Amino acid sequence: MDKPINAKADFNQMRRKFIKQGLGVVTCAGLSACGESSTPPQAVIPPSISLNSTPGALAEASSPLNIVIIGAGMSGLIAGYELLRAGHQVTVLEARNRSGGRVHTLNNIFDNGQFAEAGASRIPSNHELTLAYIQHFDLNIEPFYPNANNYFNLQNNSSSIIPWEDYLNQPPWPGSVNRSDYYKISDGMAKLPLALSSSINDNIIYSAPVDSVRQSNDGVEIYANNQQFLADRLLCTVPLPVLNKISFSPALSAEKTLASNGGFDYTDSTRLYTQFSERFWLEDNLNAWGNTNWPEEIWQPTWNNQESSGIIQSYLRGIEASDFDTFDLLQQIESVHGRWQYVLPQLANFIIKSHVHSWQKERWTGSAYASPTNAQSTALASHVGLTEGRLHFAGEHASQFHGWIQGAIASGIRAAEEIHAMQ
Repeated sequence: MDKPINAKADFNQMRRKFIKQGLGVVTCAGLSACGESSTPPQAVIPPSISLNSTPGALAEASSPLNIVIIGAGMSGLIAGYELLRAGHQVTVLEARNRSGGRVHTLNNIFDNGQFAEAGASRIPSNHELTLAYIQHFDLNIEPFYPNANNYFNLQNNSSSIIPWEDYLNQPPWPGSVNRSDYYKISDGMAKLPLALSSSINDNIIYSAPVDSVRQSNDGVEIYANNQQFLADRLLCTVPLPVLNKISFSPALSAEKTLASNGGFDYTDSTRLYTQFSERFWLEDNLNAWGNTNWPEEIWQPTWNNQESSGIIQSYLRGIEASDFDTFDLLQQIESVHGRWQYVLPQLANFIIKSHVHSWQKERWTGSAYASPTNAQSTALASHVGLTEGRLHFAGEHASQFHGWIQGAIASGIRAAEEIHAMQ
C-alpha cells in the first residue's frame, strides 16, 4: 500500500489490485507552515482519466435497475456517480444537509475566508484511486506539509526544533510514505465530494435519515421521513456506529449486528482550532507545525495562503480525544493552549476565536474511522461489506484502507460493480 504509484504502470491492473485484494486491516488517520521555499514536490498521478473513463467506470446497463443508496459520503457518492453513468436509476438518501460525510471542510467558521478540515485532510501519493478522481474532476492538489520554516517536537513541556527538510523526509508513522509525498486538494478537501454531488444533485435527497428497510423477493422498501422509496437494490454506506439506527427486516446477519453494536472498534477524533490575528510564529522561523507527547499532531491548515491571520489546530485521536470531549470548551482551550505556550509563548496576544469538532459527537457518524482489533478483523471484516439478499454495503470500514478516502472510494466501486452485475 505504501509504495508510491508508477505513472507508467497499467492503470486497470492497479485499479483491480486496490479494489479486489480484500479486506485487510490498514488503520491510519487521514487528515502545513508558512513562507516561500523551493519548488514543491509533485504527486505521481495515474495516466490521464478522460470524462468517459474513471477508475470505477461501468459498462452501459443492459437492464437498468432502480437503486437506493443510503448516505452521500464518499463511498455513496462514488457508487451513485458510476451507477448513474451506466444508466441505472439512482436515489441517494442523506441524513445530513450536506454531502461528503467525513470529508468536511469548515468554510464558515473562521474570519478572512480561512478554513480548516474537520475530517479527511491528506492524501498519500500511492492512493491512486483518490488521485484519479481528483484529476477526473479537474481539481488541483498541493503539498500537505509545508516545505519552509521549522517544525517542533514538544515533549513534557520541553521543545526541540526540526528543520523542515528533515521532517519531510520522514514518514508520519512507520510504513507510510514520507511526509513530502502527502497532498491536499487546493481550497479544501470538500471540493471532491462537492464535484461528485453536483454531478448527481438531482438524485440526492438531503435531510432524509432512513428509519427502516424491508426487503423481500420482489424488492426493497425504504422509509425515510415517513416517505416510502422502492428499489430493486439498496446500498447502505453508513458508518457502523450508526447502522443500528436503521431497523432492518429481516434482521441483518449476526456478524453485522455485532459489528454495529460495538464489536468492530472505531477510533475517536477531536480537533481544536484557534485562529490568530497574525502569524507571529514566523518571527521565530517556525511554521506552527509539530507533534507533542499528548500525543497530538499540530497543523496550520492554510499555511500556504496569503492571509496575515492563521489557524493552528490540535489533532487528537483515540483515548486522548475521548477524554478531551469530557471537558467543556474553556477547559479544552486551556488544555491545548497550555501546551502550545511552551513553543508559542505569545499566543494569548493574538487569539481571535477557537472552535472544536468531535466526530464521535456527530449523530450520523458516531466516531472517526474503523480500527478493529486483529481478532475483530478476523471474525468480522469479511462480513461488514458482505451482500445480504438485495442489500449491499460499503464504506471505509468495509475496505482495507480504514480512515482514508481511498478506502471509501474502493469500497464504493466494489459495491457499484456488485450491483451492476445483478441486472
